[in-house]
Amino acid sequence: EILQLPYRHLRFKILARTLDKTLPDLVLAPDREIRPFEMDDVDRVRALNRPSEARSCARRLALGQLGFIAFHQLHAAGYAWGCFAIDPQVERVRIDLESGDILCTDAYTAPAFRGQGVQTALTLTRLLVFRNLGDRRALCIIEEHSLASLAVWQRKLSSSIIGSVDFKRIGSWYQVQFHHEGI
Repeated sequence: EILQLPYRHLRFKILARTLDKTLPDLVLAPDREIRPFEMDDVDRVRALNRPSEARSCARRLALGQLGFIAFHQLHAAGYAWGCFAIDPQVERVRIDLESGDILCTDAYTAPAFRGQGVQTALTLTRLLVFRNLGDRRALCIIEEHSLASLAVWQRKLSSSIIGSVDFKRIGSWYQVQFHHEGI
C-alpha cells in the first residue's frame, strides 16, 4: 500500500515599505474601532472558528509581539500582528531583520467583513505605531494569490516587491527558499 502524503507548494512575495515617507490617512467608520490585541482577544479569535490561530495569537502575545484587533459594532472583524524579531516556530520564516525593520505578519479578516477596508485600516495602524516606535521599514510576506492583501501593500501603500519565497511541504517535511532582490 502506498502512503499518500499531502503536498503543498506556495509562493509568496516579500514587500517592503519605508516608514519615512508619508502614509495615507487612517479613516475609520464611526462603528469601527482598532485597539492593541490583548489576552482576552484570544477567545475572540477562537470564536471566529480559528482555534489554531488562537494558540498562535497567545504565543505571539507571550513573545511580546504587537498585535491589533479591529471591531465592527463590538464584533471582532479582523486582526494583524508585527514583530521585531523572528521566532521560527511561529513564523517558519527566517528573514534577518535589520535594525529599524518590522515584519508585519499574520493578518486575518472575518469573511463577513472582507472587502470593507479592515486590513487596510489594520495595516495603517501597525505602520503608524511602528513608525512612532522608531522603525524605519516595514516588511510583509504575502501569498501570491492573495490579491486583496497585495493590493493593500502595493497600490494603497506604495510598497515594493523586494523578493519572493517558495514554500514546499510534503507531510511534515518542508523546504523554504528565498529569492532576494535587496532585503
